[in-house]
Amino acid sequence: MRQLYIRDRSSDLHGTTVIRDKNGKSCYLLVGKWGMRYDALSLYAIDGALLAEAKQLTLGLLPKFALYVNRQRVGTIGKGLGFVQQVMYIRGINWIIVGSPLTSRYRVFSGSHLVFSIQPVKLSSGYCHELKINKKEDEPLAILIASILNHWARRSEQEPLLARLMKRSPNLNTSMSFSISNQLNFNCKERKNN
Repeated sequence: MRQLYIRDRSSDLHGTTVIRDKNGKSCYLLVGKWGMRYDALSLYAIDGALLAEAKQLTLGLLPKFALYVNRQRVGTIGKGLGFVQQVMYIRGINWIIVGSPLTSRYRVFSGSHLVFSIQPVKLSSGYCHELKINKKEDEPLAILIASILNHWARRSEQEPLLARLMKRSPNLNTSMSFSISNQLNFNCKERKNN
């Protein structure tokens, strides 16, 4: 299992992002933009070879992206509904994404096998996303999918929403699935009683 780190692109929609391994070695370059139909994110090897692309097919509330590996279309990913928990299906490669835009933590499965996982981590240079990928050949698609998920969950601040909520309410229970609205209502009632 290899660990890769992607800098949060929330404030940089048109630049180049260097993807590094756990030793800080540059592994890939992510280039491109989104927001318009047919905009694309392209992933390059450090030597300049194009490995994979994600092209935006539709706009709106539920945008879709086509995924390409070696210039061949392999799948389509569309935004799922859900605030606390999401399940998304990637057509073509038959991967299932399970996770939460609230915590920015996702796991991607092929059948019952974990392909990769995504979680935010705080490094000395700020927040980034850590990818743990089981097979090297899945790295290009994993990076593109992680970038798309980060784009959909993008916020004005780089700190994940759950981390900000934990600062305001440290007794927020994160070890179990929960409804954020129930927790916020409970905290409001508790403040009124004090």
